[in-house]
Amino acid sequence: MENKKMFKDRVTIYEVAKVAGFSLATVSRVINNHPNVTEKTRQAVNDAIKRLGYKPSALAQGLANSRSTNIGIMIPSTGYSYVSNMLDGMIDIAKIYGYITSIFITKRTKEDAAQVIESLIKSHVDGAVIYDDELGTDEIRSIQNYHVPLIVIGHDMSGDSLGSIIIEYKDPVMDVVKEYLRHGKNDCYILDIVNQGKMVEEIRDGLLDYAEANNNKITLLRYNDSYGIVYAGMKEFFKEHRGGYFVTPRDSLAAAVVNAAKESGLRVPEDVQVLAEIGSKYSYIMRPQISSFSIDMFKVGSIAVRILTKLLNDSSSIKDKTFKIRAKYNKRETTI
Repeated sequence: MENKKMFKDRVTIYEVAKVAGFSLATVSRVINNHPNVTEKTRQAVNDAIKRLGYKPSALAQGLANSRSTNIGIMIPSTGYSYVSNMLDGMIDIAKIYGYITSIFITKRTKEDAAQVIESLIKSHVDGAVIYDDELGTDEIRSIQNYHVPLIVIGHDMSGDSLGSIIIEYKDPVMDVVKEYLRHGKNDCYILDIVNQGKMVEEIRDGLLDYAEANNNKITLLRYNDSYGIVYAGMKEFFKEHRGGYFVTPRDSLAAAVVNAAKESGLRVPEDVQVLAEIGSKYSYIMRPQISSFSIDMFKVGSIAVRILTKLLNDSSSIKDKTFKIRAKYNKRETTI
């Protein structure tokens, strides 16, 4: 409740332009006291500003000097290659449109995400793209209270100035693992990594529910998010267990399982099969190459900023603000 009192509902220059019935350039000239504006136009724009309670940001005041729109990008650590690829796609399109980008990094906890939201709002961005699956729909909706056009990646949401890109990993992953379980196998293990986010947790829970309903067995192996920790843990595991089918959140952690298995004298995929839910460059530079699921995250980032551009200009003209992308299964050398 205290956080909500810290901010007033935020009105953007785009909303002022729409209410006043003039272009962004005209509104910007009025804000910057440009002489080449008629008194009638100046009065109409100022009336809209007063009615809406608009407070021009430094960026808005710079539009007359050809300064760019500022978009905020909220993402978890760019240490994950798939997040880095998505960010590259966003920045690539932002440069084409002449946007300034402000990056806000979260630490994959709900509390930290809430603090980053505050920073994003305080920065007076003109629009934002958010990819953080620790956030729930309520937190995302709260951002809209500040009238910031928003694109959310990983949530199925829509609104007047809200669009979303849905990344579909769950069903493709479950289809492949269920096919393995249908053969009566009970040596399936899921690496349950701490703070991996809602999407990975939904895959885990979906597989556990399926196993319970079909009398299959799935065992959870819980580790912190670290190649070294997973590698050491699997080396100990393979001292007593000489095989299995292992599902990991990312291919970098799948590499830890593969290396631990090989160094324990086990064959991949004959004795140990490994499947990564989220694939990246590690999937194909590893030997053996890792079976994984992939989405062109550069494309995801590009689409997000393109949709945001449309929202910034005229959200009412966009009929469908939801875009779905389904992960592709790449069967390689760590599964049979």
